[in-house]
Amino acid sequence: MGVRSSCCAEEDLAEGPKEAPEVVSSYTDKADSSAPWVKNISLQEVGPRELGAANTQDPSASRVPSKWSRLQHMRHLEVDAEILRGIPLQVSLRALGKLWRRSPVDLPEEARRGLYDHAAPVKGFDVFLSHTWMSPGRYKVLSLLFQAGWKQAFLVQSLFVVAGILLCLLRRLPLPFTLPAEFAEYSHLICPFFPWCLVMGFVGSFIGLVLTPYLPALGDRHPVCFLDVVSIHQADLELMERGIYGLGGFLRVSKELRVLWSAPYLSRLWCVFELAAYRMANPNGRIVVSPIFVEVGALVTILFTYFVAALFSLVFVLNWQEVGQIVTYVTALVPLILFLHLMRRNLMSKHRLLSELRLFDLEKAYCRTDFDREFIHRAIIEWYGSTEAFTQYVRGPLREELMRCNRSAFPLPYLLLVSAVPFTASLDSLVSLSLGGMTWQGVLAEFVGNSIGFHLGFFLALLNFAVYLCDRFAAPIFSGMLLDYLQSFMIFVVFFSLYYLGQVVNRLAYTTSLLWAVVWASAALLSACLSLCLFGQRKGRVRKAVDVATADRL
Repeated sequence: MGVRSSCCAEEDLAEGPKEAPEVVSSYTDKADSSAPWVKNISLQEVGPRELGAANTQDPSASRVPSKWSRLQHMRHLEVDAEILRGIPLQVSLRALGKLWRRSPVDLPEEARRGLYDHAAPVKGFDVFLSHTWMSPGRYKVLSLLFQAGWKQAFLVQSLFVVAGILLCLLRRLPLPFTLPAEFAEYSHLICPFFPWCLVMGFVGSFIGLVLTPYLPALGDRHPVCFLDVVSIHQADLELMERGIYGLGGFLRVSKELRVLWSAPYLSRLWCVFELAAYRMANPNGRIVVSPIFVEVGALVTILFTYFVAALFSLVFVLNWQEVGQIVTYVTALVPLILFLHLMRRNLMSKHRLLSELRLFDLEKAYCRTDFDREFIHRAIIEWYGSTEAFTQYVRGPLREELMRCNRSAFPLPYLLLVSAVPFTASLDSLVSLSLGGMTWQGVLAEFVGNSIGFHLGFFLALLNFAVYLCDRFAAPIFSGMLLDYLQSFMIFVVFFSLYYLGQVVNRLAYTTSLLWAVVWASAALLSACLSLCLFGQRKGRVRKAVDVATADRL
């Protein structure tokens, strides 16, 4: 038994009961005194083996629905309240995501038995994590780290950058280089320089992301999750059976189904069951589809941006501006050709995902046993009318809604993480100018025009546009490796031309006056907002009428 997968769209699910799902215990005939018997025993006092023994002594234990009972009486969505166990999302990512890295099938029995102790009894779940063990665990860990920790990464990065600025202004850090002032009237100034803000920003964001599993939640508690490897007993056969065939009940008490989507997801019948069951079990919940390739692309983008920012710092330190601004920019931005090509290749995964939905065939989904296949197919027929109706739902309404809800390849938080890189790098020149003796008016003009206007507003708009181009032209237009790279090069030419034009306007604005710096910054921030609106930064919700077949049956 293992977990399944995820993709990126918020959805209000279709027709169904409008009341919040009620948690119904499987022990419907049990005496009132027996429920507290389970609730009052801690995990430390009674282990899984003792708990199983105690259950066998309970005269009502035989009333636990077996897999045959669930199948015969269509009790797929009945909640077995006594085995509800969850784990905070951040806790599941500790020890570099150890719980995610190996399938429980590959673990020795003693290790599998200990997994159950990582979870604790709960009344419901904030998030049901759906994934497949056929996809690499490291990508799922990376995906969840970004989803759970981007705020922490921002916060720690900001603290490190502020610390770097203060230490530089106090001259507690070495500043071995000099930076030429771009204002004509201050060209005589000697401005000590070293890209400490860039370095501190990199270290801070890395530490913030890695320490996310151990940091407190920002603004709310950590979400409690269903994670199959710890929420279902992996060694006790009775508890394992109750957990596996009680998945519908777990879904019923989950506020959100988060699908960690990967290529093999729809090929696993149990993953398909989770997707189908959630809409029936919890019509007021939401489905969040998170393709794990998104965070891989975000990480590569952030690392490349740091690399290019470091190159810019290098060319300015070496005073390569003497050979011309265009040569300087080309030298620093040429590595972006490789990055844009990798970005296009990564975004092909999105198009393959949508293609998989268009070609989805329930009959081809893999399942280990004939009973499991019968168990799942009977449920889908009951909920959707027929297996063909469910297949058409996946190919049609579900696929179309995912296309609408995933117009942008990058969520806004990840775009902000990338844009923070050039912004922090621009602060190094402000520190240098301040130490060199420039007036506060000049420093403020460069901060407003260069840092806020260009490196935050204009760069964010340009980055979002570049991602859109890579997504729009992800597939090669012509066959052949050389022509494929030429396609990436043309995107680079567009990016470089706009970047250079923006930098020329930027320099002209903030070196003229503070007023023009404000005008430029306002226009740049407006362009960022327009870019986010035009190129798909929106959340999508599945309409109530999305499943016509189900609505007809209800």
